[in-house]
Amino acid sequence: MSHSSKLDSPERSEQASDASSIVQGLSDTAQTIGGSLQAMQQALVGNMQQAAQMTLSMNKMMEELVKRSVQVSVFAQRSEASRGVGTHLRLAIHNRSPIPLLQTRVKLWFCARQQDQDSSVQLCVRDVVKDTTGGLVFGQTDGELSAGLVDEGAPFAQTEQTAEVGNGATVEAEVAVEVDALVQMNGRIAVEFLSPGTGQLLTVSHRFGIHLLQLLDCSFVCKKSALSAPHTELQAITGDSHISIDIAQARAAFAVPPADGIETDCMFVMRSKGNTLALRVIRILEDTNGVLCEFVASDPESDLTAMRLQLSEELGKSNNA
Repeated sequence: MSHSSKLDSPERSEQASDASSIVQGLSDTAQTIGGSLQAMQQALVGNMQQAAQMTLSMNKMMEELVKRSVQVSVFAQRSEASRGVGTHLRLAIHNRSPIPLLQTRVKLWFCARQQDQDSSVQLCVRDVVKDTTGGLVFGQTDGELSAGLVDEGAPFAQTEQTAEVGNGATVEAEVAVEVDALVQMNGRIAVEFLSPGTGQLLTVSHRFGIHLLQLLDCSFVCKKSALSAPHTELQAITGDSHISIDIAQARAAFAVPPADGIETDCMFVMRSKGNTLALRVIRILEDTNGVLCEFVASDPESDLTAMRLQLSEELGKSNNA
């Protein structure tokens, strides 16, 4: 028996060694598989993060493209006002992108460009034509026009309803802006709509100005009729009342016919609520494409210092004679 036991000992050793090798091999394989699974998981997470980042970047690029494709324009033209002076604003929103703008809202801001601390200017914004087809509709809003920045505070007026601006479509509105005093204004229009990718609110804004010449009734009187009534009643304003203006700017602002030449004694006439103010040409400035004018008015005793400076700025010449 003892002899037989000694003969079986090497086989058992070999079996034990094989089992140990198998266990070690399985352990190594499990570690390899675990490492591979971990690497695959990390790669999957990385790919998902990269895909999310790419989607976010694509959404931002699409939002920027849509915002750049939204064109906002404002055109101001003098109009009759029930109180004070006024202008009509024609607003147009053109969507040049292939994506429709959903739930579009439009807001308006107004402020006085310059204003005395003790003065108070009342402002009224209202619709000229009510659009019942789902376009831009503004309600009438009354308030006080304060000096400041058009980005500060709440909007003065805003649309009463949302509208959809289709791809390649244009939505328009016309509003009347009336003030009870002659004052230059700054304005801002903001167009808000939902992002087609993220659903977040996007804004496109445009700043504009309302000038004195857009609030006054402006006309041109050529030399041959400059002495006819009622312009014979206009008298020169005492003191330094000469300004130089740009001919091209004056032709556009006062609708001078192309066939009419601008000569001495011609007048650029501005009327407001029974008062008449004019610029009479006294000299042609050929070297600067301008003309030298003097102020004449129905009430020559009026203090027009501020208006003279503002009109000089609007007509394109800052050098006063």
